[in-house]
Amino acid sequence: MSIPRYYTVGAVAPDLGALKALDGRLEGLGVPEDSLLVLSRRRDERLVRVTLPGARVRRVESGLSRLQWFEFASTYLGVTAVSVLMGAVHLPTGIVVQAVMTLAAIVGLVLYHRRPHLRNKLLAMGLPERFADEWEGAFSEGFVLALATVPADLSDEAQDAFLEDPGLEAPLAVDRRPVF
Repeated sequence: MSIPRYYTVGAVAPDLGALKALDGRLEGLGVPEDSLLVLSRRRDERLVRVTLPGARVRRVESGLSRLQWFEFASTYLGVTAVSVLMGAVHLPTGIVVQAVMTLAAIVGLVLYHRRPHLRNKLLAMGLPERFADEWEGAFSEGFVLALATVPADLSDEAQDAFLEDPGLEAPLAVDRRPVF
């Protein structure tokens, strides 16, 4: 029984032109279209989908979704209503509760936005932690993270396609063995 071996090659593209050129080089090698996975920010997702219709595009969240904002706002308004009722009975207690809850909400939002969203997504894909850290650092100033999963016989050519463009940041490759 032979188990096929795959390699994942990835890099951060600084702009749309570099990403399109990379896609062209991978197509020239015979890499299937659906083997390219592009991780982009929400604002760039539509642009990448139009430019590379055959690639799989996933969004890297950097903020709260609409549902999360609604849940956050409703919780905050509920706590505000409780503090107003407390203030009707004892004004200093109501003011202190409202101030503490407002401060907690602000700190929570700041901590949420500072969380490493890309790193968690890459680790969930089973990629090594040091690769996730390096790609996350490069992604903060780049456009998108492009990952190509290729069979072992195309791995050297795919790595050369990623290394051909000096504009691509953090080009890395990893052996993806099946885990049972």
